[in-house]
Amino acid sequence: TSPLCSPSLSSVCTMGGSAHLSFTMGALMCAGGAMAFFRKGSKMSLIGGCGTGALYIGSGLLIQSGQNRNGHALALGTSLVLAGGMGARAAKTSKFMPAGLVATLGGLCGLYQAKKVLEWWEE
Repeated sequence: TSPLCSPSLSSVCTMGGSAHLSFTMGALMCAGGAMAFFRKGSKMSLIGGCGTGALYIGSGLLIQSGQNRNGHALALGTSLVLAGGMGARAAKTSKFMPAGLVATLGGLCGLYQAKKVLEWWEE
């Protein structure tokens, strides 16, 4: 654990393996939205990136707290919306960057989250 973590916060300071992807996607989406805002002034990118990032981080927190099925289901839903929305945008613009990359990340994350939802379905 981190030196900043006290024993009472140990569950927050240690991360299980299946929560990593949710936290990573959350950070990537927030960073990407912020980067688009600062480079291009896109408020929608900031709102969309931080919104999806918050949902991914929320799913990671659910997973970390032991609510595996709910956490993975939230991440799956977020991934499907992200892949669908950004995939449509990439198809419309015929450009891979950035929409195609984000859609690909959302799709790959969605595959993993779907696998985890099925694993935890009976819990």
